[in-house]
Amino acid sequence: MMVSQTLTIELDDEQFETVLGENLLSSLLYQGADVRYGCRAGACGACRLYDASNCESILSCQTTITSAMSLTRYTPAESSSFSIISHNSLDDASIELTLLGPSDDSFGDRVFVSLSSNEPSEKSSDRQAHFHECMALNSAGGPLKVVLQKEHVSTEDWLRALALSADDKLEVQLSTGIRKGRLLFEMDLADAPVVVISSPDNTIFESYWRDAVRDFTPRFLGHFILFDNDDLTLSLADDALITFLQGALVDSEGAPLHIIYHGQNVSAKDWAMLLRPLRIHPNQLHFVR
Repeated sequence: MMVSQTLTIELDDEQFETVLGENLLSSLLYQGADVRYGCRAGACGACRLYDASNCESILSCQTTITSAMSLTRYTPAESSSFSIISHNSLDDASIELTLLGPSDDSFGDRVFVSLSSNEPSEKSSDRQAHFHECMALNSAGGPLKVVLQKEHVSTEDWLRALALSADDKLEVQLSTGIRKGRLLFEMDLADAPVVVISSPDNTIFESYWRDAVRDFTPRFLGHFILFDNDDLTLSLADDALITFLQGALVDSEGAPLHIIYHGQNVSAKDWAMLLRPLRIHPNQLHFVR
């Protein structure tokens, strides 16, 4: 009888016992680890972790456990000071910040914004906890624009965010060694009909998507918000979504309809089951976390 080999996975300040040969993401989720995921097909990048053991970024959904690992949710990045140009409350739970600093990031790129007090007495690990991942919302060459959402930050950091004003300084971590501003370009959307479908927590980004997509194609055919459900997969069975896609197919006039899904926790397999009866090819579906 073969005995399974148990291996330890360190994820930030937690430890998980896993088995040789298991899928990393599945094993961590089964044990209750807080790991984001999306398509589970290696397309969206939501489950990306940094492997400190080998100094490389990995997609946990595509990783088979072959040895003990030391992982972190934070990919090493360069940190710089940015000045706040504008601070706008979009609603009671969302704040738009426009920041001026040394950035070549543009729509779709990921940055980490710190809401730390930066007091000398504060430990570096505590400061790191106040960095929040945001999607760049500005066009190429423009000042960095991000949205902070109350549900994604601590109460302490939300109060800090509310107190910010123009000319205040924020520390921002920028990814290095990767191509910037390529998200929509690599989807090959030029002149193609496009719709955007968002999870409920990404509703606030509707206007940003509309403006960004229209820079690539005049055939932006609409934005749809999945209904709020503990299991977003069930949202794919919503009659309103199917009606929306059927209407977009008519408006696309026979051209391949591209779908951008901005969200997580819905797999490529689940999407394929929805799109197959509509005769929408899986390569026309794009995942954005």
